[in-house]
Amino acid sequence: MSIDECIISITSGSFGEGLDMRGSDLDIMFVKRNMEVCNLKPRLNPNISYLSMDTEDVKPGFTQLRLEYCSDQTLFENCVQFANKHYLSSTLWKLQFSEELNIHGPCLSDEDGLADFADCLHCKTNNVGLNFSFNRGIQKIVSCYKSSIQYLFTYYTSLFCSVRAQYIPLHSAYSNNKYLYGQYKSCLCTLLQNIYHDAVTGWLMLASFFYKTKQYAKAVRIIMHSISKCTFEKLYFEMKMSDIHHRLFKLKSLQKMGIVQLWKYVLVDDIRFEINSLLIPDELLIEVGDNPLRIPSSVYACFLCFLCHYHLNDARQCRDTLQVLQLVTECNYLNADLDAKAAAYNLLGVALQTVGDTKSARQAYLQSAELYIDPSDNPAVERLFLLD
Repeated sequence: MSIDECIISITSGSFGEGLDMRGSDLDIMFVKRNMEVCNLKPRLNPNISYLSMDTEDVKPGFTQLRLEYCSDQTLFENCVQFANKHYLSSTLWKLQFSEELNIHGPCLSDEDGLADFADCLHCKTNNVGLNFSFNRGIQKIVSCYKSSIQYLFTYYTSLFCSVRAQYIPLHSAYSNNKYLYGQYKSCLCTLLQNIYHDAVTGWLMLASFFYKTKQYAKAVRIIMHSISKCTFEKLYFEMKMSDIHHRLFKLKSLQKMGIVQLWKYVLVDDIRFEINSLLIPDELLIEVGDNPLRIPSSVYACFLCFLCHYHLNDARQCRDTLQVLQLVTECNYLNADLDAKAAAYNLLGVALQTVGDTKSARQAYLQSAELYIDPSDNPAVERLFLLD
């Protein structure tokens, strides 16, 4: 990003989001500082041109920009008059650059097609008069009137998005960059709708997405946010309620919530990866070859954090996180299920094997095999064979 008196230039698109995709073009937004969009009467600056949004008779999500005050002759020349009012014309605006650049949809491209440029205007105030019509069904459900049905629907929609995101391909040798970027955005948007069914697992699935796309620093930040929610007073399946939990549910703020709404704040569910999930770390692909995988969220958070630090070559954090993973696994933190505990020892074994401690890894796999109800379905058995 760079700033001068008239323009702020911002790198956007895949490159701006930290994705270095081979052959992808460069997208740059130029935000005009001498032009401003407003919905309230501003304190007039004679050096700035002001436009307002006119949303009558336009499609949802679009607006016409009506000129209110002009300090720039070039801006005035790129407006069209309608009913004694002047409106900015995007067509005229782009035509003034057509000799040097090519018009490419809403953008302008250089002759080689290596860069796309988009002129943008900034609205510094919230437009309370605008009726933003988000026609996507999920967004409507999440933001509609608060009722028991709405919370229930949001819960199951969140679960559906968690499964759906695991089958959106993020890599392909036969697809171009624009297709892959579309898949990236689709998966990210789906994952942002999967955070409503409990306090942690949706965020951990999002962290897995960033891990799979090699954005390890982003993944670590989300993991730390998730770990901060894994506190001892949280609920988890097959647990025994303590006096702390009984006192917790006497709080008036919690008593006002329905059970489904409450899960969003106090439930720490196991994270579930489907068969052949595309979001599970490559280190765990064996685990989802034939069956879904269910892992205690507290264990998976530590394991994924360990993998991120390992790929970031942070030896100290890698060692510390591995110790935390061992402690969380052995003390069954936020976990009371034997199969999930077996999966936890599997992850511990994978982590130990990653750092070259095969002896300790073997012990972890053996512990997993003993805990699992059906040892023949336990991936730890296969991993033990691979160690031999």
